[in-house]
Amino acid sequence: MPALTFSKWSPGGNTTLFFPLEGRSAAEQARLARLTLDPQHLGGEQAGFVDPQQRRLRMAGGEFCVNASRAFGALLAFSENARGPRQAALEGLAVSACGAGPAKEYHYEVRVSGWQSPVRLSVRGDSPHWRVEAALRLPACPVQSLDEGMTLARLPGITHVLLNAALHPFPEDFETAAALLRQQLGLDGEAAVGVIWWRECQGQLDMLPLVHVRDAQTTCLESACGSGALALALSLSRAGGRRDFSILQPGGSALDVRLFSEGGEALAAVDGPVSLVARGQVWLPDDAT
Repeated sequence: MPALTFSKWSPGGNTTLFFPLEGRSAAEQARLARLTLDPQHLGGEQAGFVDPQQRRLRMAGGEFCVNASRAFGALLAFSENARGPRQAALEGLAVSACGAGPAKEYHYEVRVSGWQSPVRLSVRGDSPHWRVEAALRLPACPVQSLDEGMTLARLPGITHVLLNAALHPFPEDFETAAALLRQQLGLDGEAAVGVIWWRECQGQLDMLPLVHVRDAQTTCLESACGSGALALALSLSRAGGRRDFSILQPGGSALDVRLFSEGGEALAAVDGPVSLVARGQVWLPDDAT
């Protein structure tokens, strides 16, 4: 059985598998993602393929993913400082041999699928837990009101349907409802589509994201969604002028979104926790790789 090197990350609960890019075709990436995301293998909510030297990330369906981008920053920091005190403890090494001191900060510029411009990543902390902010130059991101409490937000690499849960409650058969909504809105051709049920209670925003990736043929009720949080922030900002948001995710942590300008350009930053879950090799069926 062939073995495939992997690492598994939790950006706010949105469990993400990373595999080496290694020249695999888009079809091969999508097939490996479907296989390894199955709970019988590694399990997870999404998968991406990375080239740390070139600082490139391609999601299995070619979609854009903020949380995977943030996890990629943690992977780069881990690779740069793999012998930090916490990693030494994890590997049974003497902590004193690694030294001690304040947590470091790392800065990277990466290329990620679905997003045309480089993504700036700021990584704080140490293995196996970090906070990572992804800063994005915003192109035109059309936000369209479709119905009362229903908004369509088109980001590069992913489109989100935002549903105010007070007017559009979460349905019992959510996968069928989301598939019907994608069909009705003509979104079946999109690389990825999220349906985001959101609400605000006593000043706290929270959201429940369901994300469908076309080429990977996956539909997942996610524990966190960075692009969904960004889409919600853009929609609410255009409606009321607000620029800073803290949006509670189903996994229990918040994603902080801020909208700002720099040198006359519109930017957005999404910040939150990232943890390393596991790394090693997975053994797959003989015809899998």
